[in-house]
Amino acid sequence: MRSRYEVLLRRIGRWWAVDVPRLALHTQCRTLEEAEDLARGLVAEAVGAHPDAIVLDMVVPELAPVLGSVSEARRRRAAAVAAEEQAIAAAVHELVGTLCLSQGDAGRLLSMSPREVAHFAPPRGSATAGTGHLTPVPAPSPPRPGAAPAPRPRPGPAQRPRRAISPARPSWAIPDDGAEGRG
Repeated sequence: MRSRYEVLLRRIGRWWAVDVPRLALHTQCRTLEEAEDLARGLVAEAVGAHPDAIVLDMVVPELAPVLGSVSEARRRRAAAVAAEEQAIAAAVHELVGTLCLSQGDAGRLLSMSPREVAHFAPPRGSATAGTGHLTPVPAPSPPRPGAAPAPRPRPGPAQRPRRAISPARPSWAIPDDGAEGRG
C-alpha cells in the first residue's frame, strides 16, 4: 500500500524550504525537482518504506491563488474529456452496434478516424454487436442420393448483395427525403 504525505514548500530567497508536517521533517534545496526527491527520500527513511511506496502532495500555500485556477481548469477539462468519451462510446455503440453502420461511416459522422471508432466499437461477433442476439446457423442438409456434390465455397470476404443506385441522388441519401417522385 502506498502512503500519502503532504509536503509544504516555501520560497526563501533562492532556496525552497521543504516541510513534511506529519513527520516533523524539514530541509531545503534549490529546485522543486530536488524538493520532491529530497522529501521522498526523507519520508522513506523516516517511516522505513521504499521510496516508490511514498506518494507526495507537493503544496506551495503562497502560490495557491495562482495555481488554484489552473488546477480547477484541469479538473474541469478532465471531467469534460470523460463526458466526451462516454458520449462517443454511446454514439459508436448505437451507430455501429445497433444501426450496423460501418466504422468508416461512423467515423465520418463523428469526425473520427475508423481506428478511433474501432477503439469504442464492440468486437465483431460479440454478443453486444448488432442487435445483441446471435443468429443461429442452420445445419447443412444431408446430400440427396445421386446428386452431384455441392461446390465448396471459396474462402474470402463475404459478399453483400448490391443495391441498385439511383442516378438522381447519391447512394447515401435518405430514402424518405421527399425525392422519390423527382428524377
